[in-house]
Amino acid sequence: MKVEGRICIGMRPINKSKSSIKTLIIFFIIITIIIGAITLSMSKRIREYYYNQKKEEAVMLAQSISIYLSNTEDAVNIAAKLLDENLLMSLNAVGSHNGNYSSELITSLAEELDLNEINIYNAEGLIEYSNLKKNIKWHTYNGHKAYVFMNSDDNILIEDIRKNVIGDKYYKYAYMKNHDGSFIQIGILEEKVYSIFDSFQIQRYLDKIPRNEKIMEIFAIDTDYIVSASTNQDDISLQINNDSLKTDLSNGNIHSHIDSLNDDESIYEVYVPVNYEPENIIAFGIKYQMSDVIPLVRINTFNSISGLIVVYISLLFSVITFYRRNKKLEQLAFYDYLTKLPNKQALLNQLNDKANINNKAIFLIKSGDLRFLNQSFGYEYGDGVLKELGKRIKMVETKNIKLFRFTADKFVIYMENYKSKEEILSVVDKIKVLFKDPLIINNISQQIFLSIGIVEYKANNKTADNLLTEATIALNNIDNGEAITYIFFDDEMELIIQREELIEREIRTAIDEGDTSKIYLEYQPLVDLKTNEVIGFEALARMNSKQFGQVSPIEFIDIAERKQFIIPLSNFIFDMACEFSSSLVNLGYYDMYISVNISAIHLLQEDFATTVLNSIKRKGIRGHNIVLEITESTLMEKYEEVNERLMELRSNDLRIAIDDFGTGFSSFSRLTELNVDILKIDRDFIKDISNGNKNRLITKDIITIAHRLGVNTVAEGVENQEQKDYLIEHNCDILQGYLFSKPVPEDKAINLLNKHNESRNKGLN
Repeated sequence: MKVEGRICIGMRPINKSKSSIKTLIIFFIIITIIIGAITLSMSKRIREYYYNQKKEEAVMLAQSISIYLSNTEDAVNIAAKLLDENLLMSLNAVGSHNGNYSSELITSLAEELDLNEINIYNAEGLIEYSNLKKNIKWHTYNGHKAYVFMNSDDNILIEDIRKNVIGDKYYKYAYMKNHDGSFIQIGILEEKVYSIFDSFQIQRYLDKIPRNEKIMEIFAIDTDYIVSASTNQDDISLQINNDSLKTDLSNGNIHSHIDSLNDDESIYEVYVPVNYEPENIIAFGIKYQMSDVIPLVRINTFNSISGLIVVYISLLFSVITFYRRNKKLEQLAFYDYLTKLPNKQALLNQLNDKANINNKAIFLIKSGDLRFLNQSFGYEYGDGVLKELGKRIKMVETKNIKLFRFTADKFVIYMENYKSKEEILSVVDKIKVLFKDPLIINNISQQIFLSIGIVEYKANNKTADNLLTEATIALNNIDNGEAITYIFFDDEMELIIQREELIEREIRTAIDEGDTSKIYLEYQPLVDLKTNEVIGFEALARMNSKQFGQVSPIEFIDIAERKQFIIPLSNFIFDMACEFSSSLVNLGYYDMYISVNISAIHLLQEDFATTVLNSIKRKGIRGHNIVLEITESTLMEKYEEVNERLMELRSNDLRIAIDDFGTGFSSFSRLTELNVDILKIDRDFIKDISNGNKNRLITKDIITIAHRLGVNTVAEGVENQEQKDYLIEHNCDILQGYLFSKPVPEDKAINLLNKHNESRNKGLN
């Protein structure tokens, strides 16, 4: 089953199911009353119209079974539809965790959602996470359903039941693609699917009819005149060869006859034509033991009512089960598990659904303290702060104001139908009052600082993403001066967005076209303080915009990270650095290295090491020709994972440098565990050497301790001779700064290298 277009998830399907079950209940009551009335009438006339009454009774029974089958067919369709809706809700629940998957999470979700199987494929079709360990690392292949879906234009697919190629069980699978090209596969076992529908099969229904002495047998005849279902198992598959019977049934007529077993006993057989296409049934046959009539009528009445009750209870149970499950899925898909507030997906739905309402505004609220609190008191304390934040901000909610948990440290207030800007400011004032007193978490008093970016919008031509981007721009322009600060998005910020869009477009074009005139590198020499020899260069990214001229790296790299194309940009920059290194090797500088800054986002990609090593190999250089620079904040974010990645790179002869050491939160004790080779001392420490600042002593200590740990040091931002002399005195290894050279283009870097080394060699001679 293919599902295309927009999927609306909410309570409407449940309401529809409620309405359907009410209709079914009324219908079943009416049918039961009708059957009861007819049965009473038959009992009164049974002696006078003996055989005719038997025939009518048989017709009634066959018709009631036929009506039951028709109704249960509708019930199966309803249950099947609810099952598909349940799978869609489960897909959305799993998809809401995109970017945070783990096998533990997947296993937990499988239990919560009552799924037998959840698999998370990456963009290449490899299962990365699964609640079934045997599935992890399995790769789909051409011709497999998952492979066909991965390469199709469909975003969602629900399959029919099929055999699982990994095992020998049958599943009903559903798929959904994520934005990053990965996709989700969920499945439920065939037994679970058919447990819903089995109660509707003819044979199962017949098996529930109690055996008795008067009705000897009830059976169904298919289009080949074979008994396909029967209360007498021995007669199943029996071929009917009565020509008169075949003629009557083919003409749509009831057929009846009496078979004498002996002088005292006979069987009255009635065949009633029906049309039940799902199982190719053309008639029901009933065999009567003709010794008594009244008990027979009672039993048939009881059987009819029992059948209706079975259908009613089955449907009622199915609808209630699906309703409860949908409620749970709604909580998982649209509510934050920590704060219990509506989540980002619920916010996006709200913004899209309210497109035609006038006077709308969003408040993007960020707590600036969360990262510090997590690092200082632990994540459990940070979670407590977030929950209390949500509780307090929620106090501003009214009929027209709704609070959402947006991201880790951000909340969003949606406001509509306000009359003036003063109403918006009154909400800000309420928030200020709410946070006048500090939070008390685990007996620790904590004053909270909040920044609020506000966007008003009346036009309907802006998407939810546009609005949230504008709120983020506003938030980034706040000058934190008070505990609660706010700013409105304005025309000047609109120009910032337009500038960002143009810069983004130029960068993407440069990457696609390999244009090194727009995105290029400059190289700043690294000088060995013991030999005064240039031993390497740091590659520094630059941008020459056709629209804006020179653009600061801080600006365009930040745009790349926020717009989620930092990885292709980093690869483009790294390839240029490797190309320059290759040029140096070809000139005979075999041990010269290029130092390249690596973003945290890029480093944490699973294929990062492979990408780096492939680029080095492709350019014909070796691992020792490259140094990768990472920041302290990158280490703090995912220490274990990053350190393991660094070990893999160092095993291939690359060296690792920590950039701007001393400005973050890392400690020397960590250096004993960390896979690094070089510390780059931040320029702020070097700048204060000439001033007699305490940083002068800190710089000396950094060099001393680094050497004791077997790590080399690089001093950044060296601008005068006094700084250089101090660094030489305290055995710093490498100098980088304007005292020797500013960053220069590739050709000038090579000229500088040749002239410097030539001059140095003459001096040595």
